[in-house]
Amino acid sequence: FPVPTTQSPIPLPRSILERMVQSSDRQLNLINSLLEAHIGEVQGLSLQCQPVQLQMVVEAAIADLEPMLVDNQATLINLVTADLPLVNADPTQVWRVFSNLIVNAIKHNPPGLHVTINAIPQDDEIYCTVNDNGVGISQQQSDRLFDLYFRGGSIRNSLGLGLGLYLCKQIINAHGGEIGVKSGLEKGATFWFTLPMTSNQVNQL
Repeated sequence: FPVPTTQSPIPLPRSILERMVQSSDRQLNLINSLLEAHIGEVQGLSLQCQPVQLQMVVEAAIADLEPMLVDNQATLINLVTADLPLVNADPTQVWRVFSNLIVNAIKHNPPGLHVTINAIPQDDEIYCTVNDNGVGISQQQSDRLFDLYFRGGSIRNSLGLGLGLYLCKQIINAHGGEIGVKSGLEKGATFWFTLPMTSNQVNQL
């Protein structure tokens, strides 16, 4: 019988291996997001609501995304103040909303983007905005942007972004709030959403 020869491993550059790992991570995240979106649609999201200071949530989201901001030469201005009334919300889920909206703005636009985050009281709610000065979104895209399987032709990684926006809608709706976008081609985009204030904060107004 012939003696099997030992095959030496084929060397691969580290950069290729890193890209393979990143691609696998993206695919896994996409599958997990699809599963989460389906479960949320069927069963509803489970929230752990508590009094939340939005400034701390926004600052945490910005800190986590700092490498992406640097890589894309993006400038981010946070106008959310510490004296803002508290919201009754799940801090982890609200962090995800801010994070997804910031990532959406960066991925949708060329480098050098300016992003501004703000939040203001309106009646018994806090009105939050994530505004950018990018390429904007057509009315046709805006009408379907939060749909689960919508793919915007000009948006890189559009399926993943569509999932992110769909999950944002699920999260905000579960809090009893609303979410939407104001935009137009070459006019930038402003994503907005509302969150309920805590009951004692409403009574103090």
